[in-house]
Amino acid sequence: MTYRSRGRSLVEVILAVCFTVFLVGFITVLCIGNYFRAKRAQDRQRQRRLAKLSEQGGGDYDASTAAYMPPSRTTPAGKSNTNYDSEGQP
Repeated sequence: MTYRSRGRSLVEVILAVCFTVFLVGFITVLCIGNYFRAKRAQDRQRQRRLAKLSEQGGGDYDASTAAYMPPSRTTPAGKSNTNYDSEGQP
């Protein structure tokens, strides 16, 4: 089954192949662009969240390592720093 047996000329086949390549390339460019747009938006959101945390004094943010360290809890003398579950049991 060649293009001639189906009544197609060589020009029609070349146009069909070019259209298919264009369509695949266009969709690929759209997907890659969307990936980078989402990555940028995620980075902006992370920066806003970290800026908000640093304004609230909710923890220490080290911009060089991009690490967030939650504030340490100080416990009164004689109290342990044990985590309790919802029933109050350690």
